[in-house]
Amino acid sequence: MAALGSPDRILMYLVKSARRAFDCFISSNWERTRASVTDHNVLDPFIGCPSVKLHYKFDSNGRSIKGWDVIPFINLLPAKAYAESFPHNHPAAIRVNPKDPQKSRFFEQDQKGGVPTSGVPTK
Repeated sequence: MAALGSPDRILMYLVKSARRAFDCFISSNWERTRASVTDHNVLDPFIGCPSVKLHYKFDSNGRSIKGWDVIPFINLLPAKAYAESFPHNHPAAIRVNPKDPQKSRFFEQDQKGGVPTSGVPTK
């Protein structure tokens, strides 16, 4: 267990990952749209697990909207490597709540199918 990190790091990683899994399920019917990564921060709190805060922007109903999401990691090195894989203006697929475009989510599994070429929903 020492190889994974301290107990608080493991516990927070499990809690945050469970929350993301729940959010992934809740947002599964949201519209998929194209976004551009604008920034990323690697967060390494004293207590808890490291994470990557991914900032992005996208268009919705003719308006440019900024959003962000936090992806937890169990160790700092993979978090840094993941963050660096998203250079400025990197295209990404995100989920947008059709009832409230201010609510958006980024999930790794949405990147596998390719980034939508427009704001047209994909499922």
